[in-house]
Amino acid sequence: MSKKLLISNSIMWAAAILVVAIVEAKPFAILMLVVLATTSLMFLKKGNEQQK
Repeated sequence: MSKKLLISNSIMWAAAILVVAIVEAKPFAILMLVVLATTSLMFLKKGNEQQK
């Protein structure tokens, strides 16, 4: 896994955790968690496919 991919993945997960901790509106927090997690996993999959 490239260093750039690892850093961006870590930032997205950290953002997801912070959003859930800060936001009081639970539906919005869950939506943001799902969006950031999905984006992170898509980037991971794309990065792994490019390395092969």
